[in-house]
Amino acid sequence: MSEQLNNPVMSEAFFRLFSRDDRKIYGYILALVLDVAAAEDIFQETCVILWKEFPNFEQDRSFLNWANGIAFNQVRKYRRKYQNKRLIFSDSLVTELAEDVSSMVEDLSQRQLALTQCLQKLSDRERELIDAYYGDQETAATVADRWKCSSHAIYKTIKKIRKALFDCVNRRLSSEMSS
Repeated sequence: MSEQLNNPVMSEAFFRLFSRDDRKIYGYILALVLDVAAAEDIFQETCVILWKEFPNFEQDRSFLNWANGIAFNQVRKYRRKYQNKRLIFSDSLVTELAEDVSSMVEDLSQRQLALTQCLQKLSDRERELIDAYYGDQETAATVADRWKCSSHAIYKTIKKIRKALFDCVNRRLSSEMSS
């Protein structure tokens, strides 16, 4: 491990991959244990193992799948330790839940990527509106005042953009599935 700490390339690679997926890993753990305190403990232990085991990570694999596999093992370890102290689901149910959650996370990741690509296709003005309304949480009236138009026009434009993004994301996802 000290070799890993002294290798800036390996450290950078780990942190780049980890920071992209850390919330998904935590969400996966939380979905399996349904206890925030336990999920945080398991997540911390998972992070330590991910860091220690990263030199063995095969770069052509999905980091998220690898990390979720380690997290799943930590959840199982937690369950064995506390099985007599709390209401615990059966191993088969937890395994089934893990597969479902993993699939949902992967679907969400693909949907987020498709949305990012579709957002890039918007005009600068459309992106500015989406950023103001959803990112900065400005009201339609505030944006309308700044753009010198009616709130109704802002709502209508947002509705049009949302429909275009929805259609774009669905097209991208269906084309990926058929490829």
